[in-house]
Amino acid sequence: EVCHAFPFSCRRNLSGADAINALRPFYFAVHPDFFGRHPREREVNENSLKRLNGYLENLQKPGARSIKPANLTFYVRDTKEKADSSGFRPVTFTLQSKDVLSTVLDVLSSCSLSVEHMQDVLKAETEKSSTQQPGIAFYCPIKWDKTYYTFTGFRDPEQELEQARRVEPTLSLWLRNNEPEATKKQNASLPRREELKRLKRELIQKLGLLDIRWQRKWGVAHKCCQLQSLGRLATQSPENVR
Repeated sequence: EVCHAFPFSCRRNLSGADAINALRPFYFAVHPDFFGRHPREREVNENSLKRLNGYLENLQKPGARSIKPANLTFYVRDTKEKADSSGFRPVTFTLQSKDVLSTVLDVLSSCSLSVEHMQDVLKAETEKSSTQQPGIAFYCPIKWDKTYYTFTGFRDPEQELEQARRVEPTLSLWLRNNEPEATKKQNASLPRREELKRLKRELIQKLGLLDIRWQRKWGVAHKCCQLQSLGRLATQSPENVR
């Protein structure tokens, strides 16, 4: 279990944008794209990232109180001597924090990543809590319009968080995203399919065949061309196909 000696007044919720900014060194160290030659470690990081992002999402839901602890394992890229010969090291830790800020600090510390970039956040949270009445939680992060990032060239933290959540699309998500295009292609191929049925039926009758089958998965257009060629051959040189 990872513990921190930060005062309770600092334990405020960060926004999703603040969380992704704070965890940027972590994402850079464990992102599956860097583990292309290590499929097992890549899969472990993918699954753990999904669980971590789900944990953070649950913390940000209104009224979220009872969240089950999450036991996570990551392979962290590291060039220091404590890393093994493959260039990364396994890290296992349990998340039990009840707010986003503490969770972010736990993740960074557990992976031996610096939290120096969090000092301004911690200082701001401490100053903020000292000006608020006891028992009243208040947090109102700045939410910039999308045009701000377009004109300044800065990265949109919320967009980066969304990309991190979708480390690898699930099957259901992939089906939803590709269903319209697949339906469009299916409908466009219907005339060709009907033509294929007609050609097959005519050749079976003409040549006295039981059936026409393909041993390879040719496309519909290719199959039509094959049957048309066979039909011409049967008309021009019937002796060759009897």
